[in-house]
Amino acid sequence: MLNQRKGYEPARHRLKSRGFTLIEAVVTVAIIGILAAIAWPAYERQKLKGIRSDAVIALASARQALIAFRTVNGSYPSSTATATTTIQNYQPGAANTPPADCKAGRGYRTDANPVRSCSGYYDITVSSADADSFTLQAAPRGNFTDPECGNLTLDHLNTQGRSGTAPLRRCWAQ
Repeated sequence: MLNQRKGYEPARHRLKSRGFTLIEAVVTVAIIGILAAIAWPAYERQKLKGIRSDAVIALASARQALIAFRTVNGSYPSSTATATTTIQNYQPGAANTPPADCKAGRGYRTDANPVRSCSGYYDITVSSADADSFTLQAAPRGNFTDPECGNLTLDHLNTQGRSGTAPLRRCWAQ
């Protein structure tokens, strides 16, 4: 009758409740691995989307500079060199305010040649320009590559383009 005393447990039951078995640990690790395998590609897509938005903002800001030039002068800059200079000298604020790269309205940096997106992932260039039209291009720079979208382009009519094979909507989504 000693075994029926209150609070008495045989030794084999006490050992079982002390921790995880090897199978429980393996199952837990497997579940974490499956969740990570599902979540990682989604994280990478969101990261690329943020990087691409840097180019989209820079292209839109550069386009704004060339449209402002047309408003004042009656036509777009007639050469790629003049268009590039216009983009570098554009001041989105008051005329007496110095240009504030990536702050207070300008979506690109002019401290490097060529013009760069704010985070530095893209070079912004004028690929063609004449008095009636222009085309801007954002090309990945340095170690960053974007095999899906490649170079992003934007023209005077706000026509969006890309050199990659991904759907246009994915490349220009913000």
